[in-house]
Amino acid sequence: MGDASELQFFEKLEPPPETEEPTPVSVSSGGYFSNIIGQIFRSDGSPQPNGVVPPTEERQNLERTESGESRTSEESGFQRSLTDKFTGLLKSKVNPQLKDYNDSNFKQYWMPDSTGRECYQCEERFTTFRRRHHCRLCGQIFCAKCCSSHIDGAALGYMGELRLCDYCARKVQRLAEEGKQTPTTSTTRSQTPVNSRKISFDRNTAHKNSDTVRTVSNGAIWSLCPPESSMPPEITSPPQLGSRRNSLAQSSNGPGVPTILSVADLCASNSAMLTNSHSHPMITEEEESGPDWFRTMHPGMDGVINNETSDSADVFAYANLAGAITNEFTEMMDARAAEPTSATTDRKITFPSLSLDESVMNAAKEEQRDNLEELFRRNTERILDEVMKREYIREDKWRDLILKSVYEVVENVTVNVPSGDTMNIADYVHVKKVHKKEGKVDSEIIWGVACSRSLVYKSLSEEDESSHTTESIMIVSGSIEYERVSNKLSSIEPIIVQEEKFLEKQIDRIATKRASLILVEGGVSHIAAQLLHKRGIKVAVNVKMSILQRISRATGADIVSNSDSQLVEQNLGCCPEFQQRNMQQEDGRIKTLMIFADCQKETGCTVLLHGDDLKELVAVKRVVQFLVTIVYSNYLEQSYLNAFNTTIARRQSDCVVCEKRRAIVYSQGEKTEFEKNLYATMLSSSPVIEFEPPLLETATGRECPLIAYFKQPLYKLLKPGDVELIKQGYEEDIVPIPKKEPLLVDRRHAFAQCNRGAILDNVARSFRLFGGINFRRRTAQIVKHRKIVETEKQPFRAKDVLDPRVHQTLAVLFGSFSRKSPNAPYFCVRPWVVSMQYYKDHDMTIGEFLVKFCFNRSYECPSSNCEVPMLDHSRKLVYGKVCVEISTQTVNEAENAIESEQQKSIMTWRNCGKCNCSSQMVKFDKAIWHLSFAKFLEYIGNSCFTTDTIYPITNQNQCSHCFFHEKLYFFAMDNLVTTFKVIAIRPYSVVFSPIICSVKVLKVSRKELSDDVSRIATLALTACEDTNKQLAELDEEVQITPIVVKLAGAIRNTMALASESRMFAKNILSGDEDLIRSNDRLYREVTGTFMKVREVTYNLIALWNENCAAIKYPKRTPEDIQEIATLQKLENPFPSHLHLAIKLQPRLGVVVRDIQDTRGNFKPDIGSIIAYALSAVDYNKIPEAADTVSMDSASSSLKFSQMDDGENLASSQHLEVEFEDESASYYVKMLYAEKFRKLRELLIAEGEETFIRSLSNSTFWTPQGGKSGSFFYRTQDDRFVVKQMSRFEIQSFVKFAPNYFDYLTTSATESKLTTLCKVYGVFRIGYKSKTTTLKVDILVMEYLFYNHNVSQVWDLKGSLRNRLASTGKSANEMVLLDENFVKDLWNQQLYVLPHSKAAMNQAISNDSHFLSSQYIMDYSLLVGVDDDNGELILGIVDYMRTYTLDKKLESWVKIVAIPGAHLPTILSPEMYCARFSEAIDSYFPVVPDQWTGLGSIRSY
Repeated sequence: MGDASELQFFEKLEPPPETEEPTPVSVSSGGYFSNIIGQIFRSDGSPQPNGVVPPTEERQNLERTESGESRTSEESGFQRSLTDKFTGLLKSKVNPQLKDYNDSNFKQYWMPDSTGRECYQCEERFTTFRRRHHCRLCGQIFCAKCCSSHIDGAALGYMGELRLCDYCARKVQRLAEEGKQTPTTSTTRSQTPVNSRKISFDRNTAHKNSDTVRTVSNGAIWSLCPPESSMPPEITSPPQLGSRRNSLAQSSNGPGVPTILSVADLCASNSAMLTNSHSHPMITEEEESGPDWFRTMHPGMDGVINNETSDSADVFAYANLAGAITNEFTEMMDARAAEPTSATTDRKITFPSLSLDESVMNAAKEEQRDNLEELFRRNTERILDEVMKREYIREDKWRDLILKSVYEVVENVTVNVPSGDTMNIADYVHVKKVHKKEGKVDSEIIWGVACSRSLVYKSLSEEDESSHTTESIMIVSGSIEYERVSNKLSSIEPIIVQEEKFLEKQIDRIATKRASLILVEGGVSHIAAQLLHKRGIKVAVNVKMSILQRISRATGADIVSNSDSQLVEQNLGCCPEFQQRNMQQEDGRIKTLMIFADCQKETGCTVLLHGDDLKELVAVKRVVQFLVTIVYSNYLEQSYLNAFNTTIARRQSDCVVCEKRRAIVYSQGEKTEFEKNLYATMLSSSPVIEFEPPLLETATGRECPLIAYFKQPLYKLLKPGDVELIKQGYEEDIVPIPKKEPLLVDRRHAFAQCNRGAILDNVARSFRLFGGINFRRRTAQIVKHRKIVETEKQPFRAKDVLDPRVHQTLAVLFGSFSRKSPNAPYFCVRPWVVSMQYYKDHDMTIGEFLVKFCFNRSYECPSSNCEVPMLDHSRKLVYGKVCVEISTQTVNEAENAIESEQQKSIMTWRNCGKCNCSSQMVKFDKAIWHLSFAKFLEYIGNSCFTTDTIYPITNQNQCSHCFFHEKLYFFAMDNLVTTFKVIAIRPYSVVFSPIICSVKVLKVSRKELSDDVSRIATLALTACEDTNKQLAELDEEVQITPIVVKLAGAIRNTMALASESRMFAKNILSGDEDLIRSNDRLYREVTGTFMKVREVTYNLIALWNENCAAIKYPKRTPEDIQEIATLQKLENPFPSHLHLAIKLQPRLGVVVRDIQDTRGNFKPDIGSIIAYALSAVDYNKIPEAADTVSMDSASSSLKFSQMDDGENLASSQHLEVEFEDESASYYVKMLYAEKFRKLRELLIAEGEETFIRSLSNSTFWTPQGGKSGSFFYRTQDDRFVVKQMSRFEIQSFVKFAPNYFDYLTTSATESKLTTLCKVYGVFRIGYKSKTTTLKVDILVMEYLFYNHNVSQVWDLKGSLRNRLASTGKSANEMVLLDENFVKDLWNQQLYVLPHSKAAMNQAISNDSHFLSSQYIMDYSLLVGVDDDNGELILGIVDYMRTYTLDKKLESWVKIVAIPGAHLPTILSPEMYCARFSEAIDSYFPVVPDQWTGLGSIRSY
């Protein structure tokens, strides 16, 4: 064979030294001299494409007159004849093995000139000037214009040039181009022992590689076979049997001079005819969205299984390499922990020692193999029972038959992916139903193909069902008829003249192949069928391509179109036992089966299911197809587990992943209904796999606040009564087919029975009226009967999440990254979820994954910006609670002394960093190589605690760490070593601020409350006693003055209230409970009493101090001298920062306060000012007639005013409140006061009073890392935040506030997800004192991280421009930005659970689109990380800014004047919304689990 990258047209000859390169295919065009000169002076040094170059456009588009065409035809013919002779003479000198075309068999199949009256293609009639020309391949007759292409005859083994029609020229050119583009490898299935796979899976020698289905007409089935140099010996070595290809070629054309294209070379170069479920020959648009290994997947391997080389040779070869490497595994693990993103470094890898006691290991393996086999078989039977129950199949009749048939099939049918097979064994096991009228159920295995077709002509021998014949089989795609292009509009005259003769030539050509049975995809002309029948050749027509492909695989026949048969050498297939079997159906119809039996068992089989219940047969067919894949996978899984002597250890361990799963699965708490059903169901045939229940279906998950937002039930289960409903559903869908009855003459309409002359008018009218009824009835029956086929295609009927069949899919999160890439620190492939069906869509074998995507040096990064080889990348696969990081290293090639053949084998071992020991090095056999990569990942993600036998190098105890989770996986091939590092992860739950705001209830001791009331009462009584003493010294005349009377009255009121309070304090202690909740009525009474006594006491002291100087009375001194004295002032016991002079409101007592800043200065407490204003408003008593109302007292002033700003509706009024005392004046404007009051009433569970009480005590708060420059207050209970607003923000809010109220109200009433941090009020505050003035707009919003222990806070906008916060020692206390977040995103990824991801995406989408509709941008997502509870707290903040003119100018200036790699933060609302949503989605990737996609939760 020549270079595999080129199309090989014939066996390589031995040319003279001066002409080593093959003669290329070319098209001759131009004049007489140019052709001759071109033939003489053609350069041999410049390679030319091996393809036919069609005529130039000038020649095709040139409009010739009839005379001009004839002259061109004559001139061209003259030139061609001279050129052929001239070039033939030269070619014969160069290569004497080329033969003359006139001596070939092609010419005998030409159409006779007498039959050609017009051109076959353009249908122009031949004249004296328009001459006839035969195509040298198809033999049809054309005019010169339609037969103007010429190819170099050397390409087909002939001298000179060959004239071809346009159709044949395009076909040859296509074959040549495809041969250059795709490497070709010719493989033939060799004989394999029948018992190549036993139940125990003890296969010392694996089966030979399997043959691919060969389709020549439309291309090879698999274009993925690599060059022979990269294939192992068992695949590239010649087959054991003799090659029919060589014998046919030599017999027809003589030794050494082939005259047709080699089908073995063409079969791998053309497009696929079968659909490969796990690989694709090229990248298509649909595959662009896949992960990197799916985007560039090609069928075939660069390095595959090599079982013919002994294991010991490979193992000791790697041992020699290991001797030159010094570093230990622990060093590698430490280095990876320090720099996990570096894919290739200079460090070296120590290979495991090979000084092991193999006899001890083999004995342990045999014992473990028996145990695993029994466990797998037991679980498989339980799965079968589960599926049969759901399919309503009679267990007593079908269970044993299914198990017996499935195990027999899996023992014999083999799959060889490197040779082009699909990885799913079920693709080669066809299950067919036979519906009998009566009789017991049965199954029959045919080692070959059985299909519902019959021969066109039946001989007497075929009538006997017991007869078997051996057939040589030819498979033809397309049709055998006159027209080679279907649906071509042609005149009838040339068909009448040429059809019979043309078909005779075609049949003569077919007969030379000596086939006894021809299978045709399409139709066969009646004339052709008769000709074939006369020659004794059997024909079957209208055979589906899927059936032809199965027959091709079983018999070894090539699939070639009739038009290609003259181009390629077609291999015939051989069927040892061919039979036509007639079976009577339950409805009385006869079903004819063509059976191709006794073929090689490893190629595939057909399972015939016999039964009397059609719906049951449909269900059994689905079960058999499902169970074949399960059992086949069991064998591969057992081989992998036995290779490392894996043992299941159901005990506690130090493995974090196993213990988390064990704590859930084996928890002692009360189980939910879902958990009980789950643990009673077998979902996996592997005894190592354990399924956790979905989080939301556990007792803990039921308390999740997000569960109310998902559709219930989350997961549908099959209930006991559903089985009967399934049965009824099948009966409704399956319509019984009416029995076929013979057509009776008297049942025909009278119109059809009358002679033409005797038709009556009434008979004709009746026929017109009722003639179509029978047709419509038959059509309706056919439509109803199609439901049977639709039912068969349905995988299962009931939506049951505990059906084992729905768990044959694995969803993983994939991403790739390299620090050397220009994309760093961002991903080359952004993490996304790919769903892999076991042995089907998007899945591949583990050997295929390693060879193509880990050991492939030419594999490139799919990112268009990255030119770093994939060997320098790290990849992550995240599933469940684990992350698998994959990286590849290169071993020093100078020290690599492994033989080339040994390098092609994949070696694997495990290393435990905790014990510093390694497992035995194991060579990939075929079973491990073919294990599903998705299944391999499932073992890592869902396996229970298992151990393997590691024989340590030094004397130490055997390693007892987890086989799947605590060890490094190593795979080596050539001088490349790939590492799979399993990392335990903790996915976070997402928490939003609850739509209903609540304040944490505090508990205060009774004694503490009693002491507070007693203390303030004692203080009041003390003040009363002091004042009474002074009043007692007054004369009676003075005591009756109005001022004294007023003071005395105030004293009496204070004393009465204080006395009552003291008694109340004693009653507080009389309760049963020691602690009082802050929302209890008693607590509110105590608080009110305390504040009332304090206010009365303060007013008494103030009144006394204000009037004491005005009261003068005579007083005698010790010297008995009478003086005029005044009353002494009382000392104020209350702190000065409390504005107690402002009267408490009857609705709720709030004291306006001042608070001290960090510099020691007192500033007004904005929260208490707002709280007082809110407490002063009684919305039911606000007058409507007057705009302003004053409520004056002796010590304070309070004014209300309603206003309409002219831009809002009357219902959206603002409210102004003014109050003052002797030291300061206060002004509060409440925007949308009534709207906010209703919003608070709806969203705050404890009501307005709780909101006011919380605001009444606030402190300064300075969040770290903020850029807004606004000042903040936070209430002392941490529930609310007061934030300053800019002028633009307040203007924007006034405009969109009504829609904001509607949005939040809808979210609360209709349970819609939102992440908006809710704003409960917007105010304008005015403050004026002797030394300070303040005018500020503020808003009151909830504190997002209330009642959470947040260790890190992120402020994310989705922009990466100027979004880096400087960090210091206290980085955890700062608010970090986007660039900080993505700086080390590869190692510090924040994964979220599926239900959290779904909720987050929905909430972000809702909020961002709402804000965009309000023309708002520049908002951000505040994220807090609560590691204690494993939660991410999310909320959108700063959403008060609309896209005004100043923001447009800012955005334009940043784009134009400050260029950068990223867009600025400020964008239009639509662009901002899109960027924000996409960024947040990528920042928090979902961690899929085994329940992903099965319930009402959609997280990706």
